Amino acid sequence: MISVAAAMIVRDEERFLPGSLSSLRGKVDDVVIVDTGSVDRTLSIARTFGARIFHFEWNDDFAAARNRGLEEVAADWVLYIDADERLHTPGDRPVAEFLDPDAIAAFVRFKPKLNYTSYREPRLFRRDTRLRFTGKIHESILPAIDRICERDKFSIARTAIGLDHLGYEGDQAHKAARNIPLLRQAIEDDPNRVYYWYHLAESLAAIGRVDEAFAIACRGLQAAQQHPSEKQRANASMIFQFLARVHLERGQDALPLIAEGLAAVPNDHALRFMEARARLHADEFEKALQIADSLLSLEANARSNDLLAFDERIFDEFANDLAGVAAFRLGLFAEASRYFSNAAAVAADNLSYRIKSRTALLQQQRLKA
Repeated sequence: MISVAAAMIVRDEERFLPGSLSSLRGKVDDVVIVDTGSVDRTLSIARTFGARIFHFEWNDDFAAARNRGLEEVAADWVLYIDADERLHTPGDRPVAEFLDPDAIAAFVRFKPKLNYTSYREPRLFRRDTRLRFTGKIHESILPAIDRICERDKFSIARTAIGLDHLGYEGDQAHKAARNIPLLRQAIEDDPNRVYYWYHLAESLAAIGRVDEAFAIACRGLQAAQQHPSEKQRANASMIFQFLARVHLERGQDALPLIAEGLAAVPNDHALRFMEARARLHADEFEKALQIADSLLSLEANARSNDLLAFDERIFDEFANDLAGVAAFRLGLFAEASRYFSNAAAVAADNLSYRIKSRTALLQQQRLKA
């Protein structure tokens, strides 16, 4: 039977750690925790759950901390997980039951935020001294996996295992300020990795430095063009989302940017939703309504994307609201009321949808009078 160890790095995670360790119970054979300087109850919580604890002096290098944990793993396979993540397996069965012994690694279905769709993420891999993390921030095991796959003809398996990430809820400004110097250093070390440019742009925008963020995002697109790959295109698509959002917030025409992004990644549903918003702002109400309807009609399995995650609300609440506005502007008041009512049904705490629905009905009644 394959054995599996969960490997985690922590620092002051008393809020999230119990939930993460609870989600691992009965699913892995060992838990290896590397602590980088906790001063709260993190270590006592870890001991309560029977985790093996090791210490690492923090040096602004997430990969180095991860690799310290890998040195202590004795199991056949490694699941790397964070304290603010929760593991799910079908039937709460052990992770080992879902692993392909002929594969070098395995993808899980990763949800980066609550109420988002999932995308594939290589969070499981064999214990192998050749498999080590790289990157001082947004550390990744994938480059090492890819090298072995190419040389030894191994594959990366897909699994039904899920990981949900909770750490992006609430105000992220404090993390943005922490991450900016790390991201600048990461870009200096590896300027071709597009995700660094994207995250730096988002971090700068989060602390109000939007113009600088915009310039950084554009440089990220240049990196994507110079070093194309499937993953790079996906990360570039997130840059297009960021740039389009800035344009929309400033009242500028985002359609050319959106068209360029969709040409590269046609199934970027977030960009499609932004196109609907841009069409609405341009008084192209029929086109906006058409796009919103297409998002509403997507079946659940078509909403997921291997490389991108999407806010679930663009497929129901937000799409219904946008469709309602477009229908209202087209004089389709009954249809508008229906769309707003549908939005209210999935977001009962938002009173504006009910008000909009009632307003549309009153307009319809005036037409009949």
